[in-house]
Amino acid sequence: MLKNIEHLYRRWRAMGEGLGSVTSDDVAMTKELLSDAEFGLWRAMSSADQVHSVQVLRIFEKWEPDATRDEKSAALLHDVAKAISPMSRMARSVATICSFRRERWRWYRHHEEMGVEALQRVGSSKRTIDLVRRSALDAVALRLYEADDSV
Repeated sequence: MLKNIEHLYRRWRAMGEGLGSVTSDDVAMTKELLSDAEFGLWRAMSSADQVHSVQVLRIFEKWEPDATRDEKSAALLHDVAKAISPMSRMARSVATICSFRRERWRWYRHHEEMGVEALQRVGSSKRTIDLVRRSALDAVALRLYEADDSV
């Protein structure tokens, strides 16, 4: 729980300071890496979530230079379901830490499963889906999860 709170604090603080923006090079790289349908899901994400996903990918590639296309796709798409129910920074913080009865907050706490459903609908690979679900536990998968938790 403490690790989740530390990660949340870093993300919350970065969102308040402004994460920057996705460059045209970032968009071109993402478009090349993802299928057209996956790219459409990625483009539906908020700019802050797009920036975060690119940051996660860059860290992951540094730690795992031989990562496959499917593994890199998971780095970009791990938060794709957040686009379905966009929430304010404060609402995300509360939803991450607390269990509430409000449906949209309960949903947010399980956004990975919603992302899995979206990725299944667009035909993403099993490897990408398993990584977004966080059900893969091999060394490469653990590095991806670590990259996500680091920013």
